[in-house]
Amino acid sequence: MPQDPLSPELRTQLARFVARAWSDETIRREFERDPRAALAGAGVEWPRELPPPDLPAQPGQAIDLESLESSAGGALGTIGTVSCPTGCFSGGQTA
Repeated sequence: MPQDPLSPELRTQLARFVARAWSDETIRREFERDPRAALAGAGVEWPRELPPPDLPAQPGQAIDLESLESSAGGALGTIGTVSCPTGCFSGGQTA
């Protein structure tokens, strides 16, 4: 089984970034324009060897940050199942 390159801390940072992007259109647009720069600007040190994740669509119902962080703490696909049933993080954009 391949080793997971994402630490629990990175997952938490990503979950917080996603929550901010859902509530802040400027952050969301910056991410769409240059995902790596937007992540770095938010203090998320995304591994260079991985493509940046897709930003999942905001869920139709409210989700609190604790639930999002908890989901991000599991398998990488888990956060996708919370907000994007098709697994938004399975692909990714290339920089």
